[in-house]
Amino acid sequence: MRIALLTATIAATAFSAIPAEAQRNGWEARQEYREDVRDARRDYNRDVRRADSPRDIREARREYREDIRDARKDYRKDMRNVRWRNYDYNRFEPGQRGYYPERYYRDGRYYQPRALGRNDRIYRGMNGRFYCRRNDGTTGLVIGGLAGGALGNVIAGGGSRLLGTVIGAGGGALLGQQIDRGQVRCR
Repeated sequence: MRIALLTATIAATAFSAIPAEAQRNGWEARQEYREDVRDARRDYNRDVRRADSPRDIREARREYREDIRDARKDYRKDMRNVRWRNYDYNRFEPGQRGYYPERYYRDGRYYQPRALGRNDRIYRGMNGRFYCRRNDGTTGLVIGGLAGGALGNVIAGGGSRLLGTVIGAGGGALLGQQIDRGQVRCR
């Protein structure tokens, strides 16, 4: 019995490490892509040297294109899995030394004026215009909902306090969200 448990434990720890090892970083993906391209070129040159007819050369070209296409597809797949880790809220884009908001804004006809709050950041873009970045008022929504629900429960008289709690929570949430957003206007 002990041998079976020991074997199962070793297998579980060994197989759980395999997915972590299979995850690639960008350097390994680029290295594998270079090796695949090098192998495809080597195979193509060997096939062309050994070709006896134009048909063999066409077939070698076709195989070379397929090998390159497969290598690119694998590289894109590997890099797609790596790239998501590079992005984070409040972190500059890769290769950028600052936040350039005009890269993310469309022209003015798509934007409605909105209220700014205390925690909003205002940036001056490379084109001289001012841009704002702000939160969406979620904190005020939650706190207002909790406070409004408690107040509605206390104020509601009669048999059912549930209706007072629900109405108070809804009103408090809307009020808290508007207070959290503030009164300054921004596009």
